[in-house]
Amino acid sequence: MDRLMSFWQSISSFVNEYVITPVQQMQVIDVIDVLLLATVLYALYCFLRTRRAGRVLLGLFAVIAVSIFVTLLQMPALSYVVRLFAASVFFCVVVIFQPEFREALERLGNSSLLNPGKNRVRHKKFEMAREIVDETVNAVERMSDTKTGALIVFEGLTKLGEYIETGKVIDARITSHMLRNIFFDKAPLHDGALIIRDMRIYAASCVLPSAQGKMDFSNVGTRHRAAVGLTEVSDALVVVVSEETGVVSVAQDGKLLRDVDSKTLYDILMTYITGNTYLRFKRANLRSDYLAVLEIAEKKAIKTAKKNRRQREESERDPLAAFDNAPPEKPEESERFSSRKAGTDSRNSVGLTSDSTSDTDDLSQNL
Repeated sequence: MDRLMSFWQSISSFVNEYVITPVQQMQVIDVIDVLLLATVLYALYCFLRTRRAGRVLLGLFAVIAVSIFVTLLQMPALSYVVRLFAASVFFCVVVIFQPEFREALERLGNSSLLNPGKNRVRHKKFEMAREIVDETVNAVERMSDTKTGALIVFEGLTKLGEYIETGKVIDARITSHMLRNIFFDKAPLHDGALIIRDMRIYAASCVLPSAQGKMDFSNVGTRHRAAVGLTEVSDALVVVVSEETGVVSVAQDGKLLRDVDSKTLYDILMTYITGNTYLRFKRANLRSDYLAVLEIAEKKAIKTAKKNRRQREESERDPLAAFDNAPPEKPEESERFSSRKAGTDSRNSVGLTSDSTSDTDDLSQNL
């Protein structure tokens, strides 16, 4: 009983010291501190909820809760074990969550906050990007028609030096002919990935890591698995052409988009390379097309209004001109009108005949 009373006193003192008293003495800076901490915890939750580390984090919280419960109950043996665990908890967390820490730091380093020019390119680079994207899309379209397998990697801010070392450095200009020659099935460098760096073909026949996620790869080959695997550990964009079906796929951020047509592939590559510059360019083109359509519609409306006004003025000057300018009657309508008129005339003639017959009978009775 005494142990239970001591437990409740410990809980009440903990609540008074760490909950009630801080709330009573809270200031503006404390509110900002709490909001920032809540934001960080929410971002951590969103980052870990779709990963295997999320379950590990729940297990870690369970261990922390048990350690707090043991400390409050003042259990000597378990408290000693908890103290031993607490001494090495920092190193355990670093080892357990090493992949997640690396990915989070890479995302922070690749963010637009630390790379202000990430989504903006100069006009000269934009024109160069349009040229290489045109060549790439042309090559991918032809390889898709001939069912030539291809694996093209566009390097982002994360450098792929460890994968470039597994292949052969080329450093060539990007052309459709060059890409198709590299992935020709009898070419020496066709087996592996081609890596594009700084808008040039930098290396070919590179080995990529395999995917570690839970994506279903039963309907695709090793190229798609390698493409997803690379995008899981970097910010690269990978274009895949299936050797069996010729279907074009795009992998990014650990996701795979299949059956991509040429126009969509062009938009994806331009947006990836030039960022907001291409989006602004496309928005300007859409706006100019919209204004052109509006201008054509306005001219057509003005022309129709002038024609109607001219016809109205002519009808006011000469009322018969409206009938002269009226569209000719359709043959079906004229036939229906003539047949209707013939029927009316026949009914009138029958009526007149019957009237004349009745008048003759009345005259004969009177005589």
